[in-house]
Amino acid sequence: MGALPRQHRCITGFVHSFELTEALAPVPGIEVSIRRGALNVHVPELGDTVRLDPDDVDDAQQVFVPTRKTAVQLDVRRGRSVLPLIVTEDDLVFSPAYAQDLVERGARLEVPAMPGLIAYSEMHRDVRAFGRTIDDPAAILDPPTVAGTLLAHRCFLAGAVRMGLWPIRVAAWWEYAFARVGGSAPLPAFRADEAWDALMADVTEARRQTAEAD
Repeated sequence: MGALPRQHRCITGFVHSFELTEALAPVPGIEVSIRRGALNVHVPELGDTVRLDPDDVDDAQQVFVPTRKTAVQLDVRRGRSVLPLIVTEDDLVFSPAYAQDLVERGARLEVPAMPGLIAYSEMHRDVRAFGRTIDDPAAILDPPTVAGTLLAHRCFLAGAVRMGLWPIRVAAWWEYAFARVGGSAPLPAFRADEAWDALMADVTEARRQTAEAD
């Protein structure tokens, strides 16, 4: 998805919690609430929830998306950057993180072409498909391609976490693929990342609970 033309409805300047919930009201099917001062946007279709500090949202506008579904773009401040988060009735669209921000300084990078924006549903589909591909005996997986794919997918996940999401199911597929083939791929060393470590810990806990239930 490229740059999106914006429609007339706009909230500029400081956006208060009430104004944010009002701005998101036209989007059907989502659940918007303010809990402990945080904006929560739950998308049942994805099984995930955006959690943002309302003070970090600079702008909220209705935008056009190719599916022609009602969509609202939140402009979210992260450091010196303002990043888009597009909310629709069944999906969320955000920017992947930069690979350079995830790996140790000076690491050699070979990253496939990265989209400027990625939908949550696309991220889940791509990461899950790769996890299934590595189990296919007929699949030909050369190490550089494996490394590039794992790095790109981690950029997707880091972009989601940066937007206040917690994509445990997607991260579980990434961890599965990394455990299977990451050791043979020429991946650069990743930087220490407390949020990533916490996400992986939740993946481990989810697997434990699933095993106990079975």
